[in-house]
Amino acid sequence: MSFPSNLAFVSLLQYAPRGTTPLSQTSRTVTYKVKSDGFIGSTRVIAHAARRVAEHLGAYAFLQECFGPDVTLVPLPRSSPRRAGFLWPAERICAGLFAEGLGREILRCVARTQPVPHASSAAPGQRPNPPDHYASITVRAPRPRAHPNRITLVDDVITRGSSFVGMVPRIQEAFPNAIVRCFALVRTISTGDVDAIFAPTAGTITHRDGLLMRQP
Repeated sequence: MSFPSNLAFVSLLQYAPRGTTPLSQTSRTVTYKVKSDGFIGSTRVIAHAARRVAEHLGAYAFLQECFGPDVTLVPLPRSSPRRAGFLWPAERICAGLFAEGLGREILRCVARTQPVPHASSAAPGQRPNPPDHYASITVRAPRPRAHPNRITLVDDVITRGSSFVGMVPRIQEAFPNAIVRCFALVRTISTGDVDAIFAPTAGTITHRDGLLMRQP
């Protein structure tokens, strides 16, 4: 299997898991609410973030590349096979984006067939790599009418980008004629503090010799 060596991604928010400033602490609260589809005050964080995407679509060309009325939104699966009653953050994000008119449909076609370690809590040497993600998912046969031309893979948080690198080839196998983009609602800042939480960004995940590097 050949994995992309340079993969573009787009994100909207950023957070600092080890930051110490009040803003960094707030960024962690926002990210927790994304993962739990929770509220800050009376505002549902995912729905608010989706509105921010819609409001700023015209200002960022890279957001326009990810979203639009002809885009099929595909949520990335959790690290374990789906079970009834479990929250699926990426699917909730897709629902929020769809409600803002940022996609044609949500195609829940990617399923985890076996668990992988959760990247945010695994030790550095135990984090799943792209081959782990590729081997642990399946893309279900699409509906007969579903022949998307533009697909955006949607995840809640991007750390190294391993999930995207591992799953893009699966999507390309299933939809060889589609343009595939990658969007994460939140981007992790591994060291230091954040100077803003709302920070629309276009970046690149580099994968060479088994090593991953995300910039920025």
